[in-house]
Order: sequence, then structure tokens, then C-alpha cells
Amino acid sequence: MILTFSVIKKVIEIKKDIPFSDEVELSWFDMQKPNLTAVTKKGVNLVVKAKFTHLHENDILVCEDGMGIKVSRSVDEIFVLEFSDALTFAKIAYEIGNRHQPVMIDEFKIIVLDDISLSDIIKDCYVNEKIKCEKTKGYFKPNGKAHHSH
Repeated sequence: MILTFSVIKKVIEIKKDIPFSDEVELSWFDMQKPNLTAVTKKGVNLVVKAKFTHLHENDILVCEDGMGIKVSRSVDEIFVLEFSDALTFAKIAYEIGNRHQPVMIDEFKIIVLDDISLSDIIKDCYVNEKIKCEKTKGYFKPNGKAHHSH
């Protein structure tokens, strides 16, 4: 019997613009986590404990053995909400804000991540004739700096 095991690489620092030999694709939500485990495109398991920061696209994760792993963005599961009037737009924006969820806001449009904490709001949006609600995939980049590390 042959036993196989996988070594978990520990990321010890985050750099920019240095050589790398592998990539890991992460969602916006995963990039916000201070502690993260992931698997690279080449099947390497890694663990990140990023103190007082979060990851950005094109960051290079440097492992204990010197291996560089580039961070790439994956598409996110999102809802696009388009509104026909300002009052409905404002009410839904207020409700989402009360859930402390990140949002992308445009003129009469709100984009949110597919998150269970918003499921009742999304359900109500689907049946509201003043709102066009669509679930899709896309790159999520919230407005402002409300979701950052301290």
C-alpha cells in the first residue's frame, strides 16, 4: 500500500511584482478573509494568515520555501437589481445597508453578492414589478472603502 499526502504551504508574506510559479484563483469574498486555505491551479494546498490586510488581485503570496503564488480573481455569484424609480431604489439600498453587506451602486442599479443574509430581500425583489432582478456571474468590486481591514 502506498500512502500519499499533501504538504500544506504556509504563506509568510505578500509581495508585488516578483516571480511566481503558480496561481490561485479567489473570489472577492475570499480575498477579504484574514485566514484562508486554498488550492492553487497546480494543486498546491496553502494557508494564508494575513494580519491587518486582505488580498488583492496580482498579489504574490510568498511561502516559507520561497515559492511565489500569484492571486487571480474568480468571478462571483451576484445579483443585479435594476430599479424603475428612486423611492424603491432607496428602500432596497437601505435594507441591504442594514445587513452590513457590501454593494456596488450605479444609477438606479445595485449589485450584491449572492449571500444568504440577503435571500429575503432578493426574493422580494423578484416579485416587485418595479425591480428587474437577475442572478449572474461577474466581478464584484464594492463602492467605497467600507469593507477593509483595520
